[in-house]
Amino acid sequence: MKFTPLVLGISAFFVGRAGANEFTRASAFESVDAFVAAATAFQPAKSRSDLARRFMVRELGQAEDPKTGHPRTATSIQSSVVLWSNPARALVFVTAMPPTDATRSAVSVLFLLQRATGVWRISDIRRFVATGSDAGLTAELTAGTGVGYRLGDGGVAPVVTVKESQGGRGYAYQLSASFTVNGSRIDRVGLK
Repeated sequence: MKFTPLVLGISAFFVGRAGANEFTRASAFESVDAFVAAATAFQPAKSRSDLARRFMVRELGQAEDPKTGHPRTATSIQSSVVLWSNPARALVFVTAMPPTDATRSAVSVLFLLQRATGVWRISDIRRFVATGSDAGLTAELTAGTGVGYRLGDGGVAPVVTVKESQGGRGYAYQLSASFTVNGSRIDRVGLK
């Protein structure tokens, strides 16, 4: 079968367009801002992307309720925030609120992006879930920098602290944990 240059060009255009609209673990982004824009526009409940399940929770409730245990996927992304970046890596915190009936739910994903061969790709992911009437998730850059050092250069790694607000109605509490970048991974920081 012989293909003309026009047919090949049209095929390449449609293949390229399909890949450009995907938000998957294997997607490539031209910048960190392009990743943030794609994450913000992502609609997990309508997507077949491998990242859609990261924004899913199981419905809580009473054992006799037929909805209990069923997966509920967020319809949209609430926020996508760059916590830290340098020319080679970035940490982005993306939050969604799945539409659960029994109680409020929040899901956040901490993405580590790495730049290689001129594009940014996801190299690691950490997922967080909070439930209850006070459910909420926040993250902030908590590492300090020394004089003369740039965060992320020369062994000075960024540290991000994630806080989960859980429960409510007389039994609310907060949990927090800190994470750092170790090569192409997100590692939890522990006390030594």
